[in-house]
Amino acid sequence: MWQYIKGFCIISIEGLNLEKFINYLVNNGIYLFNIRRISSTKIEAYIYKDDIKNLIYIYKKSNYNLKIKRSIGLPFLMKRIYKRKSLLIGGVLSLFILIFLTTFITNVYIDCPEGIDKKALRKELYNCGLKPWTNKYAIDKKDIRDSILSKFNDVAYISINVKGTNAFVEVVKKAEEPKENTKINCNIIAKKDGIIEKVIPRSGEALVGKGDIVKKGDVLIAGGNVVAKGEVWARTFYEIKESIEYIDKNKIKTGKSKKTYKIKFFDKNFHIKRNIPYKNYDIKKRNLKIEYKSFKFPVELEINTFYEVNIKDNKKDAYKLKNVVRQKAFKKIDYLLPVQARIIDKKEDYKIKGNMLEFTLTIQTLEDIGKDEKIEGGSYFDNTEENGN
Repeated sequence: MWQYIKGFCIISIEGLNLEKFINYLVNNGIYLFNIRRISSTKIEAYIYKDDIKNLIYIYKKSNYNLKIKRSIGLPFLMKRIYKRKSLLIGGVLSLFILIFLTTFITNVYIDCPEGIDKKALRKELYNCGLKPWTNKYAIDKKDIRDSILSKFNDVAYISINVKGTNAFVEVVKKAEEPKENTKINCNIIAKKDGIIEKVIPRSGEALVGKGDIVKKGDVLIAGGNVVAKGEVWARTFYEIKESIEYIDKNKIKTGKSKKTYKIKFFDKNFHIKRNIPYKNYDIKKRNLKIEYKSFKFPVELEINTFYEVNIKDNKKDAYKLKNVVRQKAFKKIDYLLPVQARIIDKKEDYKIKGNMLEFTLTIQTLEDIGKDEKIEGGSYFDNTEENGN
């Protein structure tokens, strides 16, 4: 790819002592590659466009025969196009027309559930400006949503996505409210693992006692023919792990750098790769775009610069790091613990693993782990307020 961008020629050189002539070219800064021997007095090779002028200058003073067989690459292509100005103008004009046409919507696809009049919805979308051959940058999605939601009572949400020249409209219908709530019987089950400490059954039959180990989903108080009510207090465990770099790696630039390039054209990427000989490096990315007001041309150049660095280890203050990870762990625990949970024990553990300082916080709490579960075969009923869980 890089050779094509720079431009190169396929040449043939004929004469005696070709190796001596090639060495002379190299010593004068002329780079030949893909050298292939045709016969004992003739070779074929590739040479970059920038070296052609110097090669011809040396050739005129030598006794060798030189022939340029073929010119390949972007510079030669651009030169041929420039000579045909009408073709160049036509190509540029066609490109601008193509880009201009991609700013218009050609199709509007609507996905809506049953119960919503699709024809009426499409008509309203067209009235709001979302229709074929409308400039997609002139569409106001918020106004369209507000208009649809105000005129269609069954619509809960509408999303509008423009991809290429197509507009996709997805409609979500409002959920129907249940006609009635029927009270049913329920059990109280465990909402998490724990070790039972105390069971207070106000109605229903307690199936567990102090010291029992229960898992999430186990039935704690069976309702039977009644609505189970009560409290089930158990010991539960929470564990939080936090880590932080104990050894800070400082990167020091050596002054050496390499660049790679990537050309983006529409959805296609063209990579201009170069081998990066550095073991450790930092990357700086830069994107070059062509924009005019709100319109973006579909061509973008991405330049990645790799800077060689030397890494130097620097140990941090262990005492300060312990305080940092400890505060983070306790902050997370505060979000995890339920309001009614009471902390009855805690354990803290520090250890160094590689270049990381790890902290483990284990909290043991006492909390009510019961929650309602409807008995199979009944209708849904939420009796949270009545049960007090």
